[in-house]
Amino acid sequence: MKFLIFALPFFLLSCTGESNYSKEDILEMLREGDPDLEVLVPPSISQPLVHCGDYLPPCQVGYKVKIKNMEVTGLLYDEQEDALKSAKSMRGYHLRNWAFDNVTGEPILERFFETHLGAKKLQ
Repeated sequence: MKFLIFALPFFLLSCTGESNYSKEDILEMLREGDPDLEVLVPPSISQPLVHCGDYLPPCQVGYKVKIKNMEVTGLLYDEQEDALKSAKSMRGYHLRNWAFDNVTGEPILERFFETHLGAKKLQ
């Protein structure tokens, strides 16, 4: 009985939780929808394109990509809850441990994120 009480929370977490996406996973998903995707690179390591402190909660790391010739910011979080909070605060898109900015208000990008990634728009 003690084992059951100890093991039950781990069993429930493994059944209900979806695993996080790595940056490689997201990049592959984005490229499937837009083979001409361009990953933007900062001019130097001391000048990042995305400042994680500008987002609440702050992200682990941020990336800029061009999809359909429009810039999108992808924010990677350790926890899915933080990505959800971030997407809500900026009224962006959410997918597991990722939040996406600069998508809302662009119909082409909104369709792209909903269709190719299955991301959800948060208000």
